This record gives sequence, C-alpha cells and structure tokens, in this order.
Amino acid sequence: MLIFVSGAVRSGKSTAAERLVERLRDSHSRCVYIATGQITDEEMRERVKLHQEEREQSAVEWKTIESGRNLQEVVSHLMKEDVVLLDCATNWLANELFVSHDAWEDTEFQQKTIESMKQAVKEINERVNHLVVVSNDLFEGGLLPGPTFIYVKLLGMFHQWLVQEADVAMKAEAGKMVIKKDVWKNGWEEE
Repeated sequence: MLIFVSGAVRSGKSTAAERLVERLRDSHSRCVYIATGQITDEEMRERVKLHQEEREQSAVEWKTIESGRNLQEVVSHLMKEDVVLLDCATNWLANELFVSHDAWEDTEFQQKTIESMKQAVKEINERVNHLVVVSNDLFEGGLLPGPTFIYVKLLGMFHQWLVQEADVAMKAEAGKMVIKKDVWKNGWEEE
C-alpha cells in the first residue's frame, strides 16, 4: 500500500507519518526510515536530531537508511514485510535536481529526474508491505522564474503523480491529519 502524507513545514506530518508506520506494522514487520535530508546548516541539524530522538523514544525499533539520492539503490536492503517511511520527497527532489551547478536548467534532466524518482517509489512500494511518503506543500504564493520556480513546478508534478498512485493521500493541517483520497480502512484516528 502506498500512502502519501503532505503538509506545510512544521505541520506535524512527519510525526503523524511515524505513528502511522508504527500502527501499520505487525509482529513480523520492520519499521524502516529512509532519511533523504542532508545536513546543510544548523537548523537542519536540529530537525534531524529531533526526528532521531522521536524515533528513539518510539515503542518500536526503527531501522534508518540515510540516502539523499538514487533511492533505487535502497531497494535491495528492504524486505517484503517492511513498513517504510520515506521522509521526505521535498529534500529528495532537491538533492537529485541540484546535483550539479546548472543541470536543473536542462528540461531533459528535469524529466529524467522525476521519472527516476517515480521508478524508485514504484520499486520500493512493490518490494515492501507499506510505503509512506512524506513531502512538504510549497505551493503558496508566486515565484519568480529560476531554480526555485523549476523546483516547485517539478515537486507539484511529483505530488500529483503520488496522489494518483497512492492508495491513501493525507494532509497534515495544524497537527491533524485530513484524508484527501480514499477511505482509511483501518479507522485512522488521532490518539
């Protein structure tokens, strides 16, 4: 099952997604966290530390795989019974798109990047029991032409594809999850 969780920065989406993964697991499952963030400044270091601490305090043991790019390489480390949290597509796209100084300007490179990401999601989802993909909503307000515009446009395209492919799509709003696609069959309720 593919589940897409989106929301604004600091909306509670990652915490909610972690709890969701914990609830989806059974006695044979591993909870696997694919961390795509790369520490580039002190704020990011603090956010990574916070997420690590939350997982350490969890009632379940998490296996963390740090991979900011080329997520197809992660597939061989996953098992059929795994419940996987990919956090987050926003960082993953930035890592892939801005791998070199000016590659982002090439429309063929842009399309190959998105297609590669789609393929990685498909491969991971086919390999595991459940895949939860987290991403930020960055679509408020206008943008000037340039790298940020290209990035947000591509992220929007990827989000649309994720929602289309997902069994369930949710959005974090003020710490609460709002189901945007499908009916949650197991009765998603905040505890």
